[in-house]
Amino acid sequence: MNKLLIATIIAVSIMLASCGSQPSEEISENLTSEIPKDTTPVTVNEETKFKFDFAIANIPSPVESINEISGWGVDYNNALLVDAKKQILASNEFSKALALGVYSIDLSYAMVNNNGEDVLKYMKPIITSSEALGLKSSVNQMVGKRAEDNLSNKDSLLKILNEILVKSDIYLRTNERVYTASSVFAGSWVEGLFLTCKIAEGVKDPAIKETAYKHLWNQRFYLKNLTDLLNDYKDKKECATLNNELKQIHADIDAIKDPKDFKEANFKTISGKIYALRASIMK
Repeated sequence: MNKLLIATIIAVSIMLASCGSQPSEEISENLTSEIPKDTTPVTVNEETKFKFDFAIANIPSPVESINEISGWGVDYNNALLVDAKKQILASNEFSKALALGVYSIDLSYAMVNNNGEDVLKYMKPIITSSEALGLKSSVNQMVGKRAEDNLSNKDSLLKILNEILVKSDIYLRTNERVYTASSVFAGSWVEGLFLTCKIAEGVKDPAIKETAYKHLWNQRFYLKNLTDLLNDYKDKKECATLNNELKQIHADIDAIKDPKDFKEANFKTISGKIYALRASIMK
């Protein structure tokens, strides 16, 4: 599908390869069983879909970002992650989608740090959330037995994921599905920035701290694409509220015209808003 499904597929494939585990019978069956063809009529607004495709195409995958952050020399800290056993108060599709985005990034953080125990903890909530949003059949339809056959080859799995980035039409057939996809992506962005800021707090080396600040500064490009996309859903109250918060964070970052001007005070202001936003969507 697109980047919102990367972590879902990672949950049933890459995580097993990186942790040296074998797929369970249940997961194997999910990957290989025959999937009914999606006959949902295509009614998606082309302009909305274009904005979605544009945003996704111009934003690094969660795994890429988390992998870069993990190279800053700060020890892995699972205390930063949402409790995998926590019952998220997701009463509607929007809240469920945000939660799936957050779980996706947490799993990616555990995966790139080779923490198999934590990777496995996030498999269940990700798969459960995906099923609740109607994403599981789309994942299976696009990946199927290919992921199972390539569990021992991480490079091959990454190639599969890259293909998925451009096959969003399989799922994005209606405006509501684009909305769900956008919401998952928004959740993963918030969690990615949350981890970026928390990890940056632990950086001691001035040169690496400067790299961390520049990484955060660069997010203004991607955030602008995301807020433009979410503008199409200003009639949905919860989404509009989230987007207003994202716009404020974007304004704070965008006000800094050169990464050399990104100081500790700027970091505290921006990270504080990111922490508050993350807390609000993961009550």
